[in-house]
Amino acid sequence: MRRVLPSTLLLLFLLGLPVGPGVRAQVQGFPQGVAAGDVAARAAIVWTRTDGPAPLSVEYAATPGFTGARTTTPFYTNPEHDYTANVELTGLDPGQRYYYRFVSGNARSISGTFATPPAADREDPVTLIWGADTAEDYKPFRVFRGMRARNADLFLYLGDTVYTDFGRIRAITLDQYRQKYQINREDQFLREYLTTTSTWVIWDDHEVENNFDSEHTRVETGLRAFREYWPIRPSPEAPGRLYRSFRWGRTVEFFILDTRQYRTPAFRIDGPEKTMLGRAQKQWLLDGLTRSVALVRAVVSTVPLRHHSGDSWEGYTFERNEILRFIADRRIANVIFLVGDVHYAALLRHPEGPYEAISGPLAAILSRSSRVAGKPEALWSATGKFNYGWMRIARDGIIVEWRDDQDNLMHQARLPITR
Repeated sequence: MRRVLPSTLLLLFLLGLPVGPGVRAQVQGFPQGVAAGDVAARAAIVWTRTDGPAPLSVEYAATPGFTGARTTTPFYTNPEHDYTANVELTGLDPGQRYYYRFVSGNARSISGTFATPPAADREDPVTLIWGADTAEDYKPFRVFRGMRARNADLFLYLGDTVYTDFGRIRAITLDQYRQKYQINREDQFLREYLTTTSTWVIWDDHEVENNFDSEHTRVETGLRAFREYWPIRPSPEAPGRLYRSFRWGRTVEFFILDTRQYRTPAFRIDGPEKTMLGRAQKQWLLDGLTRSVALVRAVVSTVPLRHHSGDSWEGYTFERNEILRFIADRRIANVIFLVGDVHYAALLRHPEGPYEAISGPLAAILSRSSRVAGKPEALWSATGKFNYGWMRIARDGIIVEWRDDQDNLMHQARLPITR
């Protein structure tokens, strides 16, 4: 089964484009490759873009040769969504590797693969990579070569996936925002990596403009382009919502935060009314941490918790402290924050209990100083190298590594798990 997100048949009809079963593909290319994301135990989103209007279908199977493949019914790309397609594949099996490709007439895209999480009652180990910040001026993105060699079960892309406010185009219009994603997807290493695993992606500031908040005039424009160019499952009750959670069996539950579109401007006086998450998202996080039956709770926050600028949680200390006190008071164990944004790598342990693991940049300007160096929470930090974070979470503990763009090991740590 499959569900096209959004349905494009009516849009094609209104635009006067052909939609019948006899329509031939008007394009033969998939210039930005393919990607899979928001992969759950029984469903996944797969993505591509054609270079013009085209009827498409998706073939998917549990073998790389596509033996016994299932094929979706045709759907269509159209200019309304810049010829992008997000398709939900359903009826998948937990703990299974799948292969997929898009078909348009006689043309087939490159194939991609992803693994579904195990059943909800299993404590299977999981390996993940997290990272942030890919600026077009730093292409080619060589760091993705080493990431590909790690064969991680999933990739957490923690924002600044494009720099719309830097580079040869400074995006203002929707078409310019779309061009920024196309420019980054010109990079072979990025395109190839996205075919190898599932990507859970969230935005940070440069998908709209540096340090943007809820009052920025182009929030909706940036959000539309971001959703068009990434495989993200829409929320039925709130189509613009990006925060979401998912589980890897009973091993870990991930809570992906949107730290941008609901935030109060950073210059406002801190206090109960100033928020980074907004009331609904904050309550969703607290409720989720409380209810979670997973061994580990991983909170994906694009910005760091302490010792940075007012654009980070340091500018929203009332809300940050409320969340950290909640974790401590409820004795919620095995919480780790996964962070990007600040262009250097670090590991911290906060007095309330949670760890904070910072990685990046994948390919962007390098920070020459570590703001956490010498702070009581800091366990390790390093600057001056493109890097990514790798983590293995299992019932016997967490192994976390940082590797540079030559795939050299920068640091390894073992974090205990309380049972």
